[in-house]
Amino acid sequence: MSIANRDLFQALKTQASLAQAFGSMSGSKEEPHPLSPGDYIEAWHNGRLYHRGSVVKTVAGTDLFWLTDDTGSRRLLDMESMEIVTVDQPAPAPAAQAPEPTPSATVTPISAYPMFHDGSQQIA
Repeated sequence: MSIANRDLFQALKTQASLAQAFGSMSGSKEEPHPLSPGDYIEAWHNGRLYHRGSVVKTVAGTDLFWLTDDTGSRRLLDMESMEIVTVDQPAPAPAAQAPEPTPSATVTPISAYPMFHDGSQQIA
């Protein structure tokens, strides 16, 4: 993790801790958080899917929320830095789908003795 990303993550954690300890941040409006625990969301940035999972906890007075992704990792995300899309149901895992049958290959046995143009296998 680069120094800039580590500093940003530490600032987000500090902001979340302050908001939880003292309620909403000073100067923020008392609006309900747009997400609620249990929502299944996808987090997109520049047309790429970065995170997918369930919302575990929201931080009052901020756009921060905790997400448990499909791998089981917890992540602190900011709604301002990513486009958050609420999804009705999680997509089925690719392993759950039945694999297509593969055509069987025929194997030609290899002889230990060379075949010569005349069809004989004699060396001398």
